Amino acid sequence: MLEKLLNNLRIAATAVAVTLLAAQGAQARIFYITQSGRDAWTVMDAGGIEKTPGSPVRKAWAVRVQRNILSGDPPQPGYVRTLTEYDCAAGRTRWLEFSAFSRSGGLLVNKTNPQPEWGPATEASDTYAAYRVVCEGVGGGSVVAADSVAKVVINLMASWDPPPEPFAPITPAPAPAAPPAKPGSTAAKTPAAKAPAAKAATKPAPKT
Repeated sequence: MLEKLLNNLRIAATAVAVTLLAAQGAQARIFYITQSGRDAWTVMDAGGIEKTPGSPVRKAWAVRVQRNILSGDPPQPGYVRTLTEYDCAAGRTRWLEFSAFSRSGGLLVNKTNPQPEWGPATEASDTYAAYRVVCEGVGGGSVVAADSVAKVVINLMASWDPPPEPFAPITPAPAPAAPPAKPGSTAAKTPAAKAPAAKAATKPAPKT
């Protein structure tokens, strides 16, 4: 079952990549899409990495698209946008702030890390995938071109939607029955068939 779900996610990401690449022009930006969980994807903007000259520390935003942002039933897709620092020399990362959003873009929670602490880049699969994008320039997943990260996120969330219901066949409505005739109408004035007239009685002959 797990293998089937993961395969479906890979197919969905490939479909998103093909759709976005076919729709975008030469001015599109490059995004990396990596699987970061059973029902989640991480999107990284290859051109949005902040570098400081002479420093191995870089800063970048990552967007984690989740099939169920609230862990409820039925699943409600959403996404988490996280700003993280990456120490490419020491192989470590630390998150600075994050915001979680519903599918419609409504803000669910926003938090700033009061005391950011460094941790190993390999601590989690999604963290390490983002680290490789920032520090090594490799995505480890799909590469797509799009005008904005919003378009990538929207397409990923749409890949979890159920197929549309087939249209039911349209049955012609029956013809309406003729309304009853109103009093005084031509139909009401039609005389009923007359009964045959009775024959005149034969007058008896006079007696002699």
